[in-house]
Amino acid sequence: MHSEQDTEHLTTRRYMLKMLGGALAFSLLPQMTSPADVLAANDEGKSMNIVVLTGSPHRQGTSALLADEFIAGASSKGHTIVRFDTAFEKVGFCRACYYCNEHNGECIQKDAMQKILPEILSADMLVLVTPLYYFNMTAQLKTVLDRLMPQRVALRKHPLKSAMLVTCGSNTDWNMDAIMAHYKVLQQYLPWEDQGVVLAKNVFARKDIEGTGYPPAARALGEGL
Repeated sequence: MHSEQDTEHLTTRRYMLKMLGGALAFSLLPQMTSPADVLAANDEGKSMNIVVLTGSPHRQGTSALLADEFIAGASSKGHTIVRFDTAFEKVGFCRACYYCNEHNGECIQKDAMQKILPEILSADMLVLVTPLYYFNMTAQLKTVLDRLMPQRVALRKHPLKSAMLVTCGSNTDWNMDAIMAHYKVLQQYLPWEDQGVVLAKNVFARKDIEGTGYPPAARALGEGL
């Protein structure tokens, strides 16, 4: 019979990857074992349909580089990637009108979510890529997540693998706490099975992240799927 400590150990996976400039957390958040986890384990090594959602308004910014590297790594292993740069998509804010509740999950707004949402619903994995704006993801990316509401029931019945890549200019120890807490709650609600996180600190501009260990870490995350 396992102790509480043993059970926690069995249901938690966490890896640390040492990269240039210090330790880079390449972590898997605590996950409770479920039938979905067992099925996911049986799918290891198979090609996946992966949706990458970026949140930066800069096409050549720090987080865009991490997205490019992750995609290169995942593509090299035969995975199919669909990428949406949310800052350049026409997506309206959720109106909380609950039209979707009365119309079988259909949103009253007709915009880019009509192409984004079906891709997410048919995906095996969702990857969030964003710079840190006031300790969380950008409004552009958050808007897309808010608009998942009409299909929240379907999404909760369709567990996804997930990953998150975040960049920020600060090097403060706690600056990623809020976005990591948000990511963990999303995992619990939808649910998502975390495959890894790359948190790139002290990279205010593109030149700051180039040549560091963060882009290789993003590529390695993609290659390791």
